[in-house]
Amino acid sequence: MRGIERVNPFSRFLMTILLITGLNGQGLAGDKTVIPYEASYLGVALLNMTLTWEDLDSTVQITYDNQLKPFIAYFHPIHNIYRVRFNKESYEPLSWSKKVSEGSMSFLLEANRSADGLNVNYSNGELRSFPSDALTVFSATHFLASKANTPSFFPRDLKVFIDGEIWNATASRYSATQPHPEIKLAPQQILIQTDLHYVAGDRVMVENDILMDVIASEGTQFMLWVERDGSYSKAQFGKFPKAVVLKRLKK
Repeated sequence: MRGIERVNPFSRFLMTILLITGLNGQGLAGDKTVIPYEASYLGVALLNMTLTWEDLDSTVQITYDNQLKPFIAYFHPIHNIYRVRFNKESYEPLSWSKKVSEGSMSFLLEANRSADGLNVNYSNGELRSFPSDALTVFSATHFLASKANTPSFFPRDLKVFIDGEIWNATASRYSATQPHPEIKLAPQQILIQTDLHYVAGDRVMVENDILMDVIASEGTQFMLWVERDGSYSKAQFGKFPKAVVLKRLKK
């Protein structure tokens, strides 16, 4: 089963960074906002990411441009661009794409939902049914972030559609008054922890980018520290000493 394949530690480490970098952007104001980020591992900064959030009337388009820093890219070059457009109110995904360049692997994969929303047409010719009420990885992330200040919304299960596969995402909410069993939170902080579990379906590609290989792995977990204003002060994938930490850079 694709959902439980093992990923080598170096590949998993690289793409945990890419996963986390796609998590912020909630509540950005204006027609277009560009925000720089930096991800680190064991205190060493390894990746630059540029997030672009665009308000398009009733929809939102988010682009994540991820590049390893030069001294890491020398050994394993990665430059991946991920994009998703979703409904501003419901976070229902309408179209998404990824342009991947990982060493010798290079491809562009685009996905567009049919007019009735029941199917997804991929640029490589694949066709998949789209589950009712499902979200994609990034639209689900932003949807959960939008609910961070609504305690009654959690815990919550969501259907997440990942390259043709259906996954269940279980999201839990923690705070100073509803503490996490291992992590201490500041009085105003909210922690959202999400765990993914495979349900059904087959991937639309045999060879895929490392990001989706890592996300679509049984038990994948990431955490977001959300402040009262809805912004992220910290994001983490994994646990110390192997945790990857993302920080928003000051302009």
